[in-house]
Amino acid sequence: MSSARSFLGAASEDLSADGAPLAPLYDLRSSFDEIIGVSDAMAAVFRLMESAATTAIAVLLEGETGTGKELVARAIHRISERSQRPFVAVNCAALPETLLESELFGYRKGAFTGAASDRIGLFEAADAGTIFLDEIGEMPLAMQAKMLRVLQDGEVVPLGDTRPRHVDARLISATNSELSTAMAAGRFREDLYYRLAAFPIRLPPLRERRQDIALLTSRFLAAAATRHHKQIAGLEKPALELLLRADWPGNVRELQNLIERAVALARDGEVLTIEHLAPQAPPAGEFSPYDLRPDTDGIAHFGRERCSVSAAGADPDLRRARAAFETEHIREILARHGGNISRAARALGVSRVVLRKKAKEYDLR
Repeated sequence: MSSARSFLGAASEDLSADGAPLAPLYDLRSSFDEIIGVSDAMAAVFRLMESAATTAIAVLLEGETGTGKELVARAIHRISERSQRPFVAVNCAALPETLLESELFGYRKGAFTGAASDRIGLFEAADAGTIFLDEIGEMPLAMQAKMLRVLQDGEVVPLGDTRPRHVDARLISATNSELSTAMAAGRFREDLYYRLAAFPIRLPPLRERRQDIALLTSRFLAAAATRHHKQIAGLEKPALELLLRADWPGNVRELQNLIERAVALARDGEVLTIEHLAPQAPPAGEFSPYDLRPDTDGIAHFGRERCSVSAAGADPDLRRARAAFETEHIREILARHGGNISRAARALGVSRVVLRKKAKEYDLR
């Protein structure tokens, strides 16, 4: 077993609160590869994502900064019937009101100073695909009224034009604020909210999915070690316990940035310690760390082997390493349940259709 595979594959074992091995990622399909989670909270999110992908109705992703809203939007697009069409992402807070309308709806030549030629908007660019509007709560009220027309009629009117243009872009929007508060304050239209939130998905903050922290840490550490061309010998237990207890106001993105910095500070072959994480480690919250298996060397073990990553020895193709781990894990779960697809699927947190597809793909009989 390569060091990279032992790190990534074994990372999901022996760190559950009750001592049972953690389940793998919910769907096991490559479409969800970038979204890491084995907790009940994330299993619920994955199920909603899969359901949302089968429809064309508007999806509203609600979650704090750093919870991975754009990753979720892209994953929904990838497993939908629109996957071969464009995915267009727009940050509503990054564009001033004067530019937002022309960016979204386009303009005709001469519509304003500098409009030297016709230009289609992002809704038209996403036709037959998906448009993702991030930070939708920051959209000005005047634009909200125009957005309502797009959702009601499926039409946009470019600046400088009077003729509506039909668009068929599936809308996924996201917010890190409480839109109910904005509606009560008159900053967000209630009628638009109910159009946007036809299919709401709440993304849990990291403090509500602590079971995922060890797995996230292992994945981020593996990737950072590869980027920095270093071998990281392990993670000291006090350092892991600090990560497990932290409040993480910046959520997954904060954890990822912290691990990236720690690997950058570490020397090749070192074990990561609290000193590598400080002074950027967030304050500890009221949480008892998981019952880590006692080890004589004081190093946190993610499963049967020491957490070890070698950029030189890693399989450069992460998908192959992931597939190898999935094959062994599915084989083990099937054997544990006597080959019963229904029981094994429940244990894995996937549908029977998905499990049969994976069993066929990996030639598991």
